[in-house]
Amino acid sequence: MIAEERTTYEGRSRQRRDQIVELHRQGLKGYEIARELHVSAGLVSVRLKEARSAGVDLTRYAAAGETHEQGQA
Repeated sequence: MIAEERTTYEGRSRQRRDQIVELHRQGLKGYEIARELHVSAGLVSVRLKEARSAGVDLTRYAAAGETHEQGQA
């Protein structure tokens, strides 16, 4: 077994966090993200917590047809 280069690992880790954040923004739940990316739900939770701590915006996208001004014509 050969160890992976640190920069390769860090790049892959950042890419995975970005995927997790994007799926979270799309409205998926933690266990759904985990299933989609073939990782544990615990890893998803940790990565989202790290993203929050780093100041990443985790606001979910509005669902199709959903607006902040529902009920107004």
